[in-house]
Amino acid sequence: MTTMSSCATREWQRTGSDAWRMELKEINDSEYSSLFPAVHVYNSTAFAQLNAMKVDAVRYLAFADGKLRFGIMLGECDKMLRSPFSAPFGGFAQRGVQSLNKMEEAVQLLQNYAAVRSMGIAITLPPLLYDEGQLSKWVSVFLRAGFKTIVDLNYHFRLSRFAAYRNVIDRSARNHLNRSLKANFRLLQMRSDCRDEVARAYEVIRRNRKERGYPLRMTLEQVWQTVNSVVSADFFVLEHDGNDVAAAQVFHVAPGIAQVIYWGDIRCYSELRPMNYLTYAVFSHYHAVGLQVLDIGPSTEDGIPNYGLCDFKEDIGCEVTLKYRFEKTSADAEIRL
Repeated sequence: MTTMSSCATREWQRTGSDAWRMELKEINDSEYSSLFPAVHVYNSTAFAQLNAMKVDAVRYLAFADGKLRFGIMLGECDKMLRSPFSAPFGGFAQRGVQSLNKMEEAVQLLQNYAAVRSMGIAITLPPLLYDEGQLSKWVSVFLRAGFKTIVDLNYHFRLSRFAAYRNVIDRSARNHLNRSLKANFRLLQMRSDCRDEVARAYEVIRRNRKERGYPLRMTLEQVWQTVNSVVSADFFVLEHDGNDVAAAQVFHVAPGIAQVIYWGDIRCYSELRPMNYLTYAVFSHYHAVGLQVLDIGPSTEDGIPNYGLCDFKEDIGCEVTLKYRFEKTSADAEIRL
């Protein structure tokens, strides 16, 4: 491993037989940011730095063979190098479309880097909807490199379908939506720069997670720091007769794509079908502002389905793609030249 100077960030050219041999170099966060503009927010150095205290160290790696090709940000934790280390997904950044053989070289160099440190590797790729062609190639590379694979089901809604929304949803969902439209709900968009309004939406989510036994991985303070320093976010609260009955927290994660981080209702109001109304209203909002996709997130945990969540998301018109996680422990690692 070589530490890369600021001068080296401008020139990666070599001569002779070494010109075609890929090398791994450790760089700093500012160098990484200038070399690899983030294609999604979770691969930004700002997001990594915000969450750096959650790991022992953050490593910024670049891969080049005369041309700069790949980068990856990794958090060291529990003898593992993790990408992401505090986000839904991470993986390699790359300069343009890359060939399989170059991707294979980069993964082998990463394995060597981990092996000499007696560390394992854990990488979660974005769902295939983010770049099906290139992500499919990464899946092939990691599978053939012998990584353990965990496959989750990730749901999304293509907002171009909203114009015919009643025709794309399940009949039971259509009935629930019709009922909810008669319930006198009111959707409010909170100001993401007002802590009290963010806290109002967060409190509904907190109650929902507690009632249903789901984990809540972000504290209010973490949400507040994230949306005020790194991520553009929207918060919605659904009212009924002056009571907050449902809420949603949404991040803008990539061009044309927003991601539902949390949404949910208060159980005692479920018979009014607030989630069907909230879904319809949120889809309508993002369709109106011109986004392409709303990423609803996975409905599996370590590959095991939550059947109720899968059914709900399919009923409201969502499509499903695969989301891959790859792991290799230090005991499985080998160094290859």
